[in-house]
Amino acid sequence: MASSSLKDKDEGNYVDDVENFDEEEEEENLDPVEQKPRNRSFIARASTTGKSTFFSDQHGNLKFVNVIVRHPICIFFTFFAICIFCTLVLSRLVRREGQNPITEDTNAYDIYDARSIAYDSLRIAKEDVEDFYETNSRRLRKLEGQQVQEDVGDRMIWIYKAKTEDGLFTNDAIPIMRAAEATILEHEDYEKYCVLEYDLVDETTGETLPPQCEKPLSVMNIYYASEWNSTAAAEVISEFKTNPSSVDLYNRLAPCLDFSLFCDEILGTVSANATAWAEDMKVKIDSIIENWDGKGDLNPNVEQVTEFIAYMNLLFSKSFNVVFYLDSEFSLDNQKSMFSRSFFSWGQLLEGTDDEDESEEQLKEFVLDNLVEEWDKFTASDNNPVVQSYYFMGSLIFDIILRILSNDGLKAVASLLAVFFYLRFMLGSWFLAAVGMFEIFMSLPLAWLYFSYIFQIKYFSSLNTLCIFIVTAIGADDIFVFMDSYKQSAGMGPEVLKDLETRMSWVYRRSGSAMLLTSATTCLAFLTTLFSPIAGTRSFGVFAAFVILLDYVLVMTLFCTSVVIYHDRFETKKWCCNCSFWSKCDPTPTEKAIEDYQNGVELKTDPISRFFKEKFGPFMLNARNRIIIGVVLIAWIIVAAIFSSKLEPTTTAEQFLDDDHPLQIGATILTENFPQTQEDRSSKVHFIWGLDEVDRAGVNQLLDPENVGTASFNSEFTFDAQCQTAILSACDMLASDPDLKEFILLRDGSRSIDCFVQELGAFNVDSNANCLDVRIGDWQDEDWQVSSDNLTTTMEAFVSKRACEPDGQSVRNYYQNSMGWDGSGLRYAGISIESSILNERRVLAEDTVRVHYDKFIQVAEKFDENVGKACKTKTIMTDLDQKFVFMNNQRIYRTSAVSSSMIGVLVSFVVIFIATRKLHLAFFATVSIFSVLISVIGAVTIAGWTLGVIEAILFGILAGFSVDYVIHLAHAYSHAEGDVEERVMAAYAEMGTSVFSGMLTSVVASIPLFFCTLTFFAKFGTFLCLTILFSWIFANLGFMGLLATFKISMDRKCL
Repeated sequence: MASSSLKDKDEGNYVDDVENFDEEEEEENLDPVEQKPRNRSFIARASTTGKSTFFSDQHGNLKFVNVIVRHPICIFFTFFAICIFCTLVLSRLVRREGQNPITEDTNAYDIYDARSIAYDSLRIAKEDVEDFYETNSRRLRKLEGQQVQEDVGDRMIWIYKAKTEDGLFTNDAIPIMRAAEATILEHEDYEKYCVLEYDLVDETTGETLPPQCEKPLSVMNIYYASEWNSTAAAEVISEFKTNPSSVDLYNRLAPCLDFSLFCDEILGTVSANATAWAEDMKVKIDSIIENWDGKGDLNPNVEQVTEFIAYMNLLFSKSFNVVFYLDSEFSLDNQKSMFSRSFFSWGQLLEGTDDEDESEEQLKEFVLDNLVEEWDKFTASDNNPVVQSYYFMGSLIFDIILRILSNDGLKAVASLLAVFFYLRFMLGSWFLAAVGMFEIFMSLPLAWLYFSYIFQIKYFSSLNTLCIFIVTAIGADDIFVFMDSYKQSAGMGPEVLKDLETRMSWVYRRSGSAMLLTSATTCLAFLTTLFSPIAGTRSFGVFAAFVILLDYVLVMTLFCTSVVIYHDRFETKKWCCNCSFWSKCDPTPTEKAIEDYQNGVELKTDPISRFFKEKFGPFMLNARNRIIIGVVLIAWIIVAAIFSSKLEPTTTAEQFLDDDHPLQIGATILTENFPQTQEDRSSKVHFIWGLDEVDRAGVNQLLDPENVGTASFNSEFTFDAQCQTAILSACDMLASDPDLKEFILLRDGSRSIDCFVQELGAFNVDSNANCLDVRIGDWQDEDWQVSSDNLTTTMEAFVSKRACEPDGQSVRNYYQNSMGWDGSGLRYAGISIESSILNERRVLAEDTVRVHYDKFIQVAEKFDENVGKACKTKTIMTDLDQKFVFMNNQRIYRTSAVSSSMIGVLVSFVVIFIATRKLHLAFFATVSIFSVLISVIGAVTIAGWTLGVIEAILFGILAGFSVDYVIHLAHAYSHAEGDVEERVMAAYAEMGTSVFSGMLTSVVASIPLFFCTLTFFAKFGTFLCLTILFSWIFANLGFMGLLATFKISMDRKCL
């Protein structure tokens, strides 16, 4: 066997040489080329002790390594089979669960924060009420007669961007936008999928009309109006143009003229002539607006239409008819809109479907089969020279993301292939490179199996997918360390080269201890994420720690075994296998190495090793060079520290796609180029009575990510006359309190407040009351409160009527957030208001949102004094779009990024100090790690990054990433012999190649990620590249420079 003792060979008595080694003259211990003493620190650990231990035999060789050396093929395929078996088991377990294994990060917040408690208190209660209502027998009977396509199931947005300075409202651009929308409106099956409007009445005959598709929100409705009174439009424009103050006059009278509000107060302040003029203007304007239906031909006088739109935009009671289509820069003085948008609503439940999921799937199938191909033609950049179109539809997002993932996956594969070929180049063996990549990949499914099914951690964060790149970088570094130890062992003399068991034990100890330190430090750094209150962050940290641990195990088992096979069968053959892999190398590489050693043949080194030994080491020992390097590094750290201090929490939504992707461009246009209008989905703030705080007992998001608590309904809550009156008073206060003017969005000239008690009161007085009756409020003069005895009967009829809101939804659907009717009782009641700044698409700065949050908290506290007492329950104030929750997350990102990184630095210091037992090594290494941290944060701040979810996590694990190279050099330095300069040279000679190869591999792996469409991968690629580069620079130039400069002796016990 290749592992047999060299005494079996006739060419020399090598064992005798070993037994007499200590008696040989000193020159026998000298390098035959450089005549310098060899480093024998590891040789002593592998020498004969004469006494067997649990881990070692009587020769000092590791028993586990002995088994590998004696039976490499069996051991190799055993480990290989275990990896494949575990992967198959994992695959079967994942398939058996039958769902997406990645946990949706919808509950990414601190579950014990006041904001998240309020949020879940309402959200979970609402879900419980919905579930009970769906299963209630009365609800099932109602479903049998439910009208199809009555509710909104999804929305599609066309977004237009002008390619010329003339804007979009031109004779050339308008027909192109019309054609894009015609792909929907003129499709033969559109009526089967649109939102249908019921109960329409012919104003002439009074007959009930069949249901019709809801009119889309589109400026095409104006330019293609069925009728256009050019004379009336010219008179309106002329009146406002010649007398600009008339705009203000109309706005003063608008509440009375258009909404029948405050007429007594308003009309008393103006003359009769002014009132008559305003009424005449209203008639003319309404006669034009009522024909904006998009059913005619293109208006030949586009300029007049655009100017009329500009004046309507100045009238607060009319602007809602036009402002949705205009960009932020459009005005009377600038009648060019460079951007516009259209809004189409799709209905549910569709014909033949029984639930929302089935209806959504049928709609998506229709859109994908019939419309998307046509839409893509209009979004092509070369479609036309005047308009660039984009579209967005919620139910299509997943399919688009899958398409993007497949493209980005190819780039990730390119990254991994680059690592594979570099491994092949450095290792010189296809076999070792293949096994190396195999063990790197296998660490992922093995970690997943342990993580999710053995330790039962079910929160599998989407961030966990980053681990493939993390383990590629760290795994390749471990492989280089192991192989460099193996290669260096060839020149360590007879004590190490006695036989393969002794040699591999030496390699195992030397490389294993170095890799153990880096792996342990990295694992601990990832585990510092357990201090984060956000479950997704903790999940990522724990999973990454599992991956790094199992990668280390596989390197020390599977890859170690492959090295033995490589030694036995491939190493000395000319080609990778020489077509005779079944035969062993003769003589073995170990036998040849001892022969070369005794003959004084210099151990061959690769160019990188020679560079670090002959060029880089002497360069760093030159004091002048160190001064120059020190000045440059210190100057950079100062600059990086300044920029690091300027890093701010993110104030925008996490950008999911690359800036150039059409979907991202469209989202950016919607966010940045349009004002917030009443047609936009503003976030609503809810004041709720009838609920207690959510019960978090037994909640552990890592083990059960879906369980964030159970709803707590207040048993003392009573929706009686006293409670109803108090809630109505609260609605009036919200509508009139001047302190709340800037906090509540205006719709149709009044504050947007959803107060179902108003509609309920009007309904209880007159079941035929319309929305105007509700607004005028004469019903309040009657006995409007619903008695407890009649509540169930009244509510059953009330919830099925149409609510007073633009989409025409039922009361039940529209007020579901603030009216907890479960079919048999009212579990909670409340008021909803639309925030003036909070928006589903927009993420604002923490300080900005906190001003609104604090104001609404003050309002809730006032409500506790009156409504709370009347309804016998405290007020819960929250939104359901997680705006207040994210406000707190921004604080967590800011604080946890700093605390986690500092904990990581501290962990690194402790590990390095324990490993080296030298305070100055631990201190200098920590300085290096801290410098990397400052450098990376400063660099990404310069690049324009803000502190979001991904950034906070990356900064938290930064110390763990930064420790690998410096700990390798510190470990080599501490185990070398001689003075400081000799140790520096030895550290560079032994670890320079490994560290450089690990750095280059990681950088190469990160480069393809720069070009990914998903910012998730692109940001990580940037972070990985910067961290690795700065880690290498500060380890080789900073840490080693400090050691060479201060020249602290390793013999000083205090240091």
